[in-house]
Amino acid sequence: MAPSRVAPNRRPKVVGRQAAIEDEVRRMVARELHDRVAQTLTGMLVEVENFKSQQVGWEDVLRQMDMVQSSTRQVLSNLRQLLHDLRGEDQFRDGFVDALGILITRFEEKTLITIELDVKPGWPESLTPPASLNLYRIIEEALSNVRMHSGARSVRIVLEPQSDHELSLVVGDDGRGVDTDASRPVGLGTVGMRERALFLGGELRIESEAGVGTKVLAIFPKGLLVPEEPVARAGGQTG
Repeated sequence: MAPSRVAPNRRPKVVGRQAAIEDEVRRMVARELHDRVAQTLTGMLVEVENFKSQQVGWEDVLRQMDMVQSSTRQVLSNLRQLLHDLRGEDQFRDGFVDALGILITRFEEKTLITIELDVKPGWPESLTPPASLNLYRIIEEALSNVRMHSGARSVRIVLEPQSDHELSLVVGDDGRGVDTDASRPVGLGTVGMRERALFLGGELRIESEAGVGTKVLAIFPKGLLVPEEPVARAGGQTG
């Protein structure tokens, strides 16, 4: 029997699908490297640059070195976690809200910016792993922007049902606001947040006004974030 062959007209489709998969992997790795590594290194550079302009004593130098050391450990930890996640292992075994609480505690300790987390009734008790990861990264990036650009003193994060079929995520700060003009170049962090929202079937927008603060608002279809309930077996057991 002659070996089967792939029809010639199917090969371009296969190659095209492979190229699309590879492109999405590159985008995903770029987002993860930015969110987990680049933003931490950028924060370290900003802190060191600010420190160089200050008149300090030896104790202040030691404290700054402790901060650099801590941030370096965080970068290494994030790289290890990225490799861990690329192997397909679950990062949110203890739940999305619990992981978010740890992120908030670390952020407050490092920045002295207070965060209020408001989880409204009706927010799902569990999310799919992709939903947990991408919502977490959206919030993490929004907080990174608050830390580096806003001058805010407080942040409020709200997780709530938008309707029976939609869920919303809001991260709002009381900072100086940002320029949201459509002609302004968009940073990689904002692009990453929007890509993550689109990946979950949602939409993300940024609202801001000078002197009033900035709000990141994202709305998602509930059915794409919540695990499907197991289908009950038809019929019952016979005695």
